[in-house]
Parts: sequence; structure tokens; C-alpha cells
Amino acid sequence: MPRIVLGNCGSALALAQARLVLSELSGEWPDVHIMQKTIQNSARENANNSAETLELLKALQEEKINIAVQALETLPLDLPEGLVLAAVSKRLEPRSALVAKGQKSLKDLPPAALVGVANARDAAFLKASRKDLVTTYLSGNIDTDLGQLASGDLAALIVSSACLIQLDRRQRIDALLDTETFTPAVGQGSLGLVVREDDDLANDVAYSLQHRPSFDRAMAERSFARTFQAASQWAVGALASVSSDGELSLLGTVADTQGEVVIQAEISGEAAEAAELGRELARDVLEQLKNH
Repeated sequence: MPRIVLGNCGSALALAQARLVLSELSGEWPDVHIMQKTIQNSARENANNSAETLELLKALQEEKINIAVQALETLPLDLPEGLVLAAVSKRLEPRSALVAKGQKSLKDLPPAALVGVANARDAAFLKASRKDLVTTYLSGNIDTDLGQLASGDLAALIVSSACLIQLDRRQRIDALLDTETFTPAVGQGSLGLVVREDDDLANDVAYSLQHRPSFDRAMAERSFARTFQAASQWAVGALASVSSDGELSLLGTVADTQGEVVIQAEISGEAAEAAELGRELARDVLEQLKNH
């Protein structure tokens, strides 16, 4: 029986995502033995999402696994040579969530409240919305972070809604943040399945979970963000949608790290032209940035 090894990073979220993919693929491919393998970072004590993802992709290159399962918002915009994004799963809720103590919007948080965020991008968008709020980085362990909220060490958390849904914490969502105020990270809410370009079986297996509208949305968003990846002073968000008749709409937002400058633009066109629409929108935003 042919064998496929799914690889995932070491967090509880990554493991939950991989198990979901394993279950779905096992149903689709009963004649293929599909197993799951967790790839731990070689420097675990200093691990972060980026380092763990690179370790996962390295394991794929070295043929220790056949398919890398990774949250799309943490997947590099440019994959290592020989690797391809074979499929994007059906997207869950893409918006970010406010987890607080009953507050239903950012404006309801008390002045100078300490808010936990996942990264510098979220910190910049939060500052653009509420200059008085203070940010600190979350641990990455949702139970630890929720514990800090319960103890009063944090006034609120801002996390991916999809993360809470996949970890059965949906009930902790106090509010879904407006996408124009808090534009989601590129690909947020979707899983990417990455394979070696020359692994035909892995390509076929991964592609069986392809959700074309989610893939097109991801291509538009990733294309938009790629233009800004060399400029660390900019926080980037993007959110695409695809209508039933194949029209793609893309919102792109760029903010400086202090939240002082926020540029936002939109574009629409055929979903088949997703990548080009992303590049065109990025050019529009770059022109606007020249005036700041």
C-alpha cells in the first residue's frame, strides 16, 4: 500500500489542524496509508512560528514527510525551491477575534488597556484603531493566554477566529473585528498543503482537498503582500472574497508600525486573474504611500 506522511509543527493548534486533514484525506484515499508526523523545532526553547514553519518545510525538502500542513497566514510567501502549494483547504472564518471580559468592540476597552497580540502586524493595526491601548505579545499557547486574561494580567486578546474555532474555543469570541479596521492576515483561516513538486502521489492526495475559491482568495492576498515583504516598516493585511459567478474582490491594507499611516484600497475582477489583481492593488497602494 502506498504511504503518505503528513507533517505538522508542534503546537496544539498545528496538531489539531493536521488531524483534521488526516481524517479528511483518509476518507478520500482508502487505498493509501496516510499517517501524521509532528516536526519539532531543533531549537525548541527559542522556537517561533517562523522558525517552526521553516523546520517543517526543511523536513519536506529532505523527504521526511510528503505533505506539510500549515496555517496559510504563517506560510512563507515565497516557498523554498522545489516546493509548491498544492492545495488550500476551505476557508474558515477569516476575521480576527476580540477575546475580552464581555466587551464587544475595541472602543469598549478601558483607556490604556493591556492587549495581547500575536505579532507586530496586529500591534500596528491595533494602534491605528486605538492609540492609547498598550500591546504585548502572546505566548502562542491559547490556554496560557486565556489564563492571563482570567487573572487580569491582560485586558483582552486579539487572535485568529479560526484558531479558536479549531481548538473548540468558539464560545470565547466576544467580537469579530471589522475587516476594514482590522484587516486579517494574508490567508488567515485557511490551511495550505505544501508538497515537493516532483512527488506526484502527494500532489494528487493534497489536491483532493483543494477548495478553488479559497485558493483564488489566497493567491490574490499573497500576491498583494509579496510586494511589501521586503519592507519591515509596513504591516500588511488583505482579504479577498469570490462570488458565485467567479468575481473576486480584494481589500488590501498597509499601516506603518506605529499606526500613524494607514492606506487602504480595493479592486475586483475575475478570480482566474487573482495573482494579477493582487499585484495591481499593491501598485495602487504603493502610489498612495509615496504621498506620505
